[in-house]
Amino acid sequence: MVDTQYLEEKIRESGKKKEYLAKQCGITRQSLSSKVRNDSQFTVDQVSVLCKELNITKLSEKDRIFFASGVKETETNST
Repeated sequence: MVDTQYLEEKIRESGKKKEYLAKQCGITRQSLSSKVRNDSQFTVDQVSVLCKELNITKLSEKDRIFFASGVKETETNST
């Protein structure tokens, strides 16, 4: 599961628009939002693109965001 809150925080910190990030991932903004909310899953390539665009270089941070365990369902649907 994606840690929605932390990923949203990283997106805000980057100053990049979701439309731009979605385009870089080769998906629509709606699809990106769906993936951030855990309605569908990111592909490996999309995770790589987002890590590059959001300057996520540490494996521990990547794991925290994209492979979160113990994230409550209500936390992932708060966007």
